[in-house]
Amino acid sequence: MPLQSNPDKDIQQLQKENARLKAALGEAEYECQRLEIINSNLQLQLEESNRELEKNIEVLQSFKNDIESLVDNLKGSK
Repeated sequence: MPLQSNPDKDIQQLQKENARLKAALGEAEYECQRLEIINSNLQLQLEESNRELEKNIEVLQSFKNDIESLVDNLKGSK
């Protein structure tokens, strides 16, 4: 004897599953937005760090040039 399907019960089950999937999608979208904000903040921090690093490299290069000049002057004065 084949099993009979109950259309009303099937519709209710599908509606419950649809609601569950919509809730999961909503949570995923929220998490995605949260991660986008975090990513944006990290990108800004990275850009600022790169600017600071470039400044530090320039300062170190200047120090290196000054030291090389001092060494040359000391060698020349001997």
